[in-house]
Parts: sequence; structure tokens; C-alpha cells
Amino acid sequence: MDSLSAASLCPSAGSQLSPDEMKLLAKLEEQNRLLETDSKSLYSVSGVLQSPTSPKTLSEDDIWGHVIKEWDDWSKRKVGQIKVLIRRGVPAHLRPVVWQLLCDAQNVSVSQHYSDLLKSSCPAETLIHRDLSRILPQHQLFQKLRDATCQEPLLNVLKAYAVLDREIGYCQGSVFIVGLLLTQMAEEEAFCVFVRLMKDFRMRELYRSSMVELGCCIYQFDSMIQEQLPELHSHFQTQGFHTSMFSSSWFLNILLSSLPITAAMRTFDIFMCEGLEIVFRVGLAVLHMKQTELIKLDIEGMMNCLQNLESWESDPDGMIEAAYQIKYNSSRMKQLRKEYTSIKTKELEDQEELNGLSSENEHLKQRLDILEKRCSEQLVSQMKKELEKSLRNAARSQNTLKEMQTNTLQIEESSSTVPDENSVMYLQTELISCRLREAEALTGLKELKQHIKDLVKKWQWQQVHCGGQQKVSSAQNDLQVELLSARLKEALTQAALKESRHKLLQLQTEDKIHSDKLKRTEAHINSQRDHLRELTSQHQDLRSQLQQSRQQFSALQYKIQILSKSTTSFSQTTLKPSTSASLEHNDT
Repeated sequence: MDSLSAASLCPSAGSQLSPDEMKLLAKLEEQNRLLETDSKSLYSVSGVLQSPTSPKTLSEDDIWGHVIKEWDDWSKRKVGQIKVLIRRGVPAHLRPVVWQLLCDAQNVSVSQHYSDLLKSSCPAETLIHRDLSRILPQHQLFQKLRDATCQEPLLNVLKAYAVLDREIGYCQGSVFIVGLLLTQMAEEEAFCVFVRLMKDFRMRELYRSSMVELGCCIYQFDSMIQEQLPELHSHFQTQGFHTSMFSSSWFLNILLSSLPITAAMRTFDIFMCEGLEIVFRVGLAVLHMKQTELIKLDIEGMMNCLQNLESWESDPDGMIEAAYQIKYNSSRMKQLRKEYTSIKTKELEDQEELNGLSSENEHLKQRLDILEKRCSEQLVSQMKKELEKSLRNAARSQNTLKEMQTNTLQIEESSSTVPDENSVMYLQTELISCRLREAEALTGLKELKQHIKDLVKKWQWQQVHCGGQQKVSSAQNDLQVELLSARLKEALTQAALKESRHKLLQLQTEDKIHSDKLKRTEAHINSQRDHLRELTSQHQDLRSQLQQSRQQFSALQYKIQILSKSTTSFSQTTLKPSTSASLEHNDT
């Protein structure tokens, strides 16, 4: 921001100006700048409130007294003179009044509710206590606030604002600003000034959790380093030392955490008048002065060098003079803001695409988990069913075997033979043995018939050749006895043959029954094998589907990793931000 507009000193006035009036105001500001550089001008730095014909020069206190007394007129018509006076330095005893006038703190409506805000509960109170105990002992800015009784106002102001603006709440950088205000004014006055700073000086946008405005400032500052200090910027890039590593705290606390107290006061004077432009100017002046030293250091050394700027403690005027020798182009800053906006828009689009891919990936992952679960459940269920069927079949086979063994035992008991352990083999063996016995019985019968024929022939021969009746009768009786015994044996043999045939028929019936059962068992086993083959084929299909899903998941995950790497590499050069309407306040 090149100049302080009337709107910055009186916030309500800017919103009532027409475009033509704004153009006229810009021309008046340009004239004020020209008058400031003219040593003979009434408005020059060396001749503030001094007319060429004036008999004497007013003292600094007289000038500021006149300015404070007629502030309304000065804030509307003599903006350039106020800027020149503030750059020269505000008297220490007048700082509280000047700061309140610069930000119009008298018209803060919430000042009447300050006590009510303190009574409200604050979620960030514990965090504030922790930060105060860690920050206060380490910085010279808080020398007067290290006593426990003096820390209470600082805690109260931070808590009251956190309750007032719950969207922003508490930010660590605000500790330095509120601490500086409390060194100059009372607690309630400091709260009113801080409210104005947050509302009208872009601080609220800087403190947002999204860091949109902060990222824009860092992008602009990094571009200025690249344009004005290219050698140092190249060293930063080589070392992987990003601008945000040191400049983020400069913007969040207006350099108060790094500068010595005298230089910090002078910087804050100008910030209250001109806005964040002074942070860019002082930051570039620091880097320009320390460029030779920084190029020789690594990351840790550069951080230590830029966090402790004690060299300007004895010469704050030299710091301000060096700051205003830095080239600062408002048009270029607006252009950089547009560039950053387009970059962040593209980044948001990529982020949305990445979020979409992540969501799709998550959906596919869930679907894959479901498919794997279903597949495993189906496989377990099918295997369980198959196991149950196998167990049932085994039980049936066992029962069938037991029945066959029982029938075999019954046959064994009836036939008084010792069976084989395998029922089928035993039945086949029994059948063969029965047929053999039948064949033996038939052979014995034939032998008996042949023997009978031989006896008949012998009897006939005896009748022919024997000569006496007695001999014939005796021989006949012997033949009859022998014939009767032969016939008895034949009858017994026929009975045994019938019994054997009956057993053979019984065994053939049992064999047929068991053969049918074996055929049914074999058919069932074959059907089970076919079903098992079908299940195996289904299992292979499911495994192929699972493999395809995993390949698709891997491809999506690879794409997400590529997008994540590109987003991460870009995020390392910039922080997330977006445009803010408050830049117009400082760029006027």
C-alpha cells in the first residue's frame, strides 16, 4: 500500500465515496506524495506545518498536539502529512492516543460489553495459559508482563476476543500484538484497538485456520524476493528453505517476535497507518542487509539469523530508511494476488478431483471388502455344505457297510462259514463256493448212478453164473442192502444239493441287492464329483473376479499417489489461501 487513504483512517467514509470521488482522492494522494518529496513544500518531511514565511519551526510535540487536536480535519485532508509524521516516529507518550485515533478505537461498539465477555466461558483459555507461560519469559517485549499480576490483562484481552469472535478464536501470533498494546494503554483500550486491527487491518483474514490470506502474502513476498534478490532466492531453493518458514511469523505478529522493541514500535506505528505494506518493506530490507551472510548458511543457520534481528536496536531510523528504499509496486502486488488466486483455484480443482478419486477409491475399497467377505462367506458356506454332504454320505456308506456286514454275519451264521472282511468279496467267494459244491454234488450223483449200474450188472451176472438158490438169495440180499444204502446216499445228496441251491439263490439275491446299492453309491459319488468340479470352477471364477478388483484398486491407488505427490510438491511452495477483500483497504 503506497499511501494511507481517508477510508483507512475513517472506515465509514470509504463506503460512501463514488467511483469519481475515489479517482479524485487518488489524484490528491499523488499530489501529497509529490509535496512530501519537495523540500520547499509546506508538507515536506523537513517542513511539516512550516510555511516558507513562518518566523519559527514548531517542535515535534507541538506538531503532534496540533494533529491530535484537529484529527478529524487531518484524517480527511492531510493524510500524506500524517504518514510523514508517523514514518519519522510517534512520541512515546503520545503513542496510545495516536494508535487509538489511527484505528478509530473510540467507536468500537463492543467496548461496553467487555466485562460480559470476560464472564463467558472460553474453550481456548487453557491454550492461552500454555502459550503465555511459554512465550512471555523468552521475549523482551513482555518484560513488564512477566509478573503474574501483569499477565492477567493479557489473558483477559485474548479471552474476550476469542469469546467475541468464535470463528477465529485465539491465534498464537496475537499474543505479541496484544502484549505490545498493553505496554501502551489500559486493558479495555487495548481490547478496542485489537478489535479494530482484526476487523479493518486484514489481521482477521491472516488468522483464519485455512491460512488463505497468509498464503497470499507469503506468495507475494516470495515473488518480491525472486525479483529483487534473485541470488538469495536461488540459495533458498537450493537449500530447500521456503519463504513461509520465516515470513509466516512476520506477517502474523507484524515482525514483533523478531525485531528489537524499539524497531518493533516504529514498525507498528507505520502498520497502524499504512497496513501490511511495512511488513513487506522491512522484510525485504532485512534480507537485503543480510544477503551476504545468509548465502553462507544452511537452513538452521538461516532460521536463527532471521528470527533474531537485534542489529537494528540502536538504529530504528536506519531500518525505516532502508525499508522505504525497497521497490514496492501496488499494481504488481495486485497482479501477484490474481496469479495466486488462479493457482489456488487450479489447486482446489485438483484437490476436488483428488477428493473424488479418494472417495471413489474408498468406495471401491469398501466394495472390494464386501466382495471378499461375500466370496469368503460363500466359499465357507459351500465348503461347509460339501463337508456336511460328505459326512452324510460317509455316514450312509458306513451304515450300508454295517448292513452288509450284518447280512454277511447272518449268512455266516446260517452257513457256519468264516466270512471275509469285505462283504462284496465275501459274497462273490460264497457264490463261487456254492457253485463248486453244487458241481461236486452233481459229480457224486453221477458216480452213485454209475455205481448202481455196476451193481445191477454184477447182480445179473451172479444170477447167470451162480448155481444154487441159496447163493442167489444171499447175493441178492447183499445187493439189495447195498442198493438201499446207495439210494439213501443219493437222497441225502439230493437234499444237500437242494439246500445248496437254496443258499445259492439266497446269496445271489443278496449279491444283487448289494450290487444295486454299490451302483447307487457309485452314481452318488460321481454326482458329488461333478458338483465338486462345478464348485471348483465357481471358486476359480470368483478368484479371477477378486484379482481383477485388486488390479483395479491398485491402479486407482497408483493414480491417487501420483496426484498426491503433485499436490504435495506444489503445496511445499505455497500455502492454502484465497482472495480477501481487505487487500483493497491496504492497496488504496
